[in-house]
Amino acid sequence: MNTSRRDFIKTLAAGSTASVLSMLNPIETVFHKKLDGKFNGGMLPTKADYSLDKNVTYLNHGSIGTIPKIVQQAHREYLSLCESNPWFYMWSGEWDEPIQKVRQKTADFLNADIDEISFPHNTTEIYNLLALGLPLQSSDEVLFCNLNHAGASIPFHIHSKKKGYNVKVFDIPTADLTSVTKQEILELYDQNINRNTKLIVIPHIDNTFGVRQPVKEIVALARSKGVEYISIDTAQTMGMLPIDVKDLDIDVIGTSAHKWIQAPKGISIAYFSKRIQAELDPMWVTWGQEDWKDSARKFEDYGTRNLPEVLTLGHSIDFQSRIDPNTKHQYLRELWSHAKKLTEENPKTIWRSPSDWQLSGSLFVVEIKDTKTSELAKSLFKKHGFVFRPFDAHSTIRISPNLFNTVEELDELFSLIV
Repeated sequence: MNTSRRDFIKTLAAGSTASVLSMLNPIETVFHKKLDGKFNGGMLPTKADYSLDKNVTYLNHGSIGTIPKIVQQAHREYLSLCESNPWFYMWSGEWDEPIQKVRQKTADFLNADIDEISFPHNTTEIYNLLALGLPLQSSDEVLFCNLNHAGASIPFHIHSKKKGYNVKVFDIPTADLTSVTKQEILELYDQNINRNTKLIVIPHIDNTFGVRQPVKEIVALARSKGVEYISIDTAQTMGMLPIDVKDLDIDVIGTSAHKWIQAPKGISIAYFSKRIQAELDPMWVTWGQEDWKDSARKFEDYGTRNLPEVLTLGHSIDFQSRIDPNTKHQYLRELWSHAKKLTEENPKTIWRSPSDWQLSGSLFVVEIKDTKTSELAKSLFKKHGFVFRPFDAHSTIRISPNLFNTVEELDELFSLIV
């Protein structure tokens, strides 16, 4: 059992109590640090708010996001504090109350209840949990499209072989996504949902073509056809787009907070609706599952965790919450629109993502004619410092800018694609 602060201090000699109490203060000091009212550039963060190399033009937030300097500083302070007395700061319960406050911040960020929030390691952990823990029978079916990420697909393919349920994958044609419509996507879901569909997994924005799926409409359709459980993979949207779990009427969210939330690697966010919690068995089984049986906390790993990472997540949420959502939306759309215009003007490039912003986002894909894109990516990084994601299979590059990126950076990138 954890030793409380009170019990711990009682075991100390009276003469040493003052020094121990002074040791306890820093965790609250770091946690309650207030962020300044403005970013270095005003309304939106700029490159000066990050520690990127001055020679790097970073357009790959869809793979790994950038952590703001102020969040990095908090992380360093928590790590340093933990190492000042590893046993005490790991097992005496000093993190418990601050982490619950982080849980509440996260719940508020998603319009969820605090007992619906869990802190996994990454998105793939969540989909392994679903693939193993849902009571799926031999007649039940898990449904998702071909754009689903491997981390949200492979767990079902692997675990279904032992558990005996069915997995169905349907195609969203990718040859010409520029003209795809919301109705066409909905029709594909309508055609593939059947009476055995128990769980649907929806990639909110996929990582290969950047299609933003009309989640709210898909959920309404699925519920009308009797689908019991619905999950969305928000690895490419949480932090980019507003997520309101009550409005979306979903059961599970998996995300990777190291992308658009800009949190440290190895900590993430999951949402489990109360209606699914009683049905889902934990993947990690230890003392915490019984203590938190009526909370999404039971799905967390209660072994040795990197508690400084968990607490730093709260600072990442604070940083994102400072940004006006309308200003963010407008600026990211401006970058998307400018990149689309540059693609259409460049005879070497073809836009491969939807042309409708409502079906796209700040992650979009451009085909480069007659080019092995992995070689292009290596060349432009080595010579000019550009970072983006190549896909040789489609002769495409994926560009995923965030708020500190500029139209001038996009201009320079496309000027180099000749």
